[in-house]
Amino acid sequence: MDILNVLNIMAIADFSVVTDILKFKSIQNSIIFHCYDENYILKVQKIFMEKKIRIANFYVANNITTVTPLNWVDGRSKIGIILDTGCVNWENSFNALKIPFKPPLTWILKANNISSATNILYKYPIEFDSDFNLITNADTCYKIYEIYNTGFYQQGSFIFNNVGQWDSKLYLSAKRDKLLTGINIRLTVVYPEPIVHETFEHFLNQRKKFQIDSVHKLKFCTLMMYLRDMYNFTYKLQRTTSWGYLRNGSFDGLVGVLQRKESDFGGSSVFFRRDRFEAVNYAVETWGARICFIFRHPKYPGGLYAIYTRPLASTVWYCTIALLLVIAAFLLALLKLNMLQIPGDEQDVSPSLAILFMFSALGQQGMTIHRRSATIQIIIFITFVFTLTLYQYYNAMIVSTLLRESPKTIRTLTDLFESNLKVGVEDVIYNKDYFKRTTNPVARALYHKKVVTRYENNFYQPLRGMGLVKAGGFAFHVDTIIAYPTMRWSFTESEICEVQEVYMIPPQKMGAILQKDSPYKEHVAVGIRKMFETGIMSRLKSLWDEPKPSCIRTPDTTAFSVNIHEFSMALIVLSVGMMLSIVILFCEILSFKATQRRVCKFRL
Repeated sequence: MDILNVLNIMAIADFSVVTDILKFKSIQNSIIFHCYDENYILKVQKIFMEKKIRIANFYVANNITTVTPLNWVDGRSKIGIILDTGCVNWENSFNALKIPFKPPLTWILKANNISSATNILYKYPIEFDSDFNLITNADTCYKIYEIYNTGFYQQGSFIFNNVGQWDSKLYLSAKRDKLLTGINIRLTVVYPEPIVHETFEHFLNQRKKFQIDSVHKLKFCTLMMYLRDMYNFTYKLQRTTSWGYLRNGSFDGLVGVLQRKESDFGGSSVFFRRDRFEAVNYAVETWGARICFIFRHPKYPGGLYAIYTRPLASTVWYCTIALLLVIAAFLLALLKLNMLQIPGDEQDVSPSLAILFMFSALGQQGMTIHRRSATIQIIIFITFVFTLTLYQYYNAMIVSTLLRESPKTIRTLTDLFESNLKVGVEDVIYNKDYFKRTTNPVARALYHKKVVTRYENNFYQPLRGMGLVKAGGFAFHVDTIIAYPTMRWSFTESEICEVQEVYMIPPQKMGAILQKDSPYKEHVAVGIRKMFETGIMSRLKSLWDEPKPSCIRTPDTTAFSVNIHEFSMALIVLSVGMMLSIVILFCEILSFKATQRRVCKFRL
């Protein structure tokens, strides 16, 4: 056997190592950048095909500028990239791929001179999520090394670890040390309100009994502190006032700083939105957000007159009024019949007598009509029996309506829009953005007619809005994390029992975000999942997520009293009647004086 054949056999053995590594990593598609002759590359392809690994080859000397997508590889498949550092200008092969060091690519470099190869690789962004392997022949076996940088853009460490060997059998470690020791992560937290007399870091670390911004200030930022301890990194704290919304074609706030690579982690969780997917990476779900309209349900949603009209349905009211009018007309007709008049009967047969009789019958006051006709007396008797029954039923329903718990009739956004309640919204960016982009016709009508009108702008700070809810007649759109603690320490038991919720924005999950193609995505995703599994998330949720205050029925909450609101309709009717009587009095005086003048002129 000549020397050339021996060298070929040794070189072919290099590819047995490569195929074993690819099989170990479950990779079935590969690309090789080479500088071999045709006969040699055919032998290499034969080895790969025997291992059932598909392979495409590109000649390094051809100065490849791009590798077009292969029709037998989909975008989710792992792809092994094999590169021989013995080729001239082998590092130019990195330029052939758009994102060369990111999944799903796995690199396997053959190197005879490790020192020379690593000096070149040190200059490239082979970051933590890269799968980059280097093999070299060490006489008795092949050594396998992993290469990555813990933070290429953050002055991290260049790691060169021995992870296995091959001597006809592969011995390879599947685990990698996940620690980020020495890395200074740029962490950006969203907090829209001004901070005075303290630093931002001190503000985040302080603990108060009541935090109205816990979803942004404490919950997710606390998770970042757990991740810091888990992976042993340090962080540089940054602050922004917005979660990230499109303004003139670019994102502002948290999404903007991540898109411009001015930050590494989002220290605040954000809603899942389609436009943000193009700018940042969502790593994992974190917390749920429940934002809704909170209000004290009015006892009588129909208005001041509802308490008096509710006992009877509209059709019953119409039928009752019509029946009373028919009885009044029939009684008037009987009164005017001369044949029914008996000597000694009253002579008043005016329509006002019949109308006054109807009102007196309804009020159970009675009215004497001196008619000895049996027909008229039967009509009067039957009318009083009818009104007595109606009066008793109506009074009983009025009392029971006041005593029983009011029905919850405002259950949807449409019900809220059609009610008499005033409406306010928490003065925060995501609420204003929702009204700008929503296509919900009810939400848009609510915004234009009750939130922002020509005369008022009903965006309020949380405490002011919840104060208006407590006063009654007001619905406030706010996160329940803010509303529930406020209700617990400021609402009475009876007010808590009256609270009702209506959703405009459905409850939804929030997510942790990072830079696009961030090398730390797996760290965040795995770390937060571990917190779910170990109960840390549940513990934090119990600490910072205030549950809805329970409605506890006590003698104090069930005590009944009629307030001025319920009594006001009767006062209004009385006032209108008094004013109407005064107007009629003046009209009668004027009419009497005019009559007196005509009589005087006639006598003259």
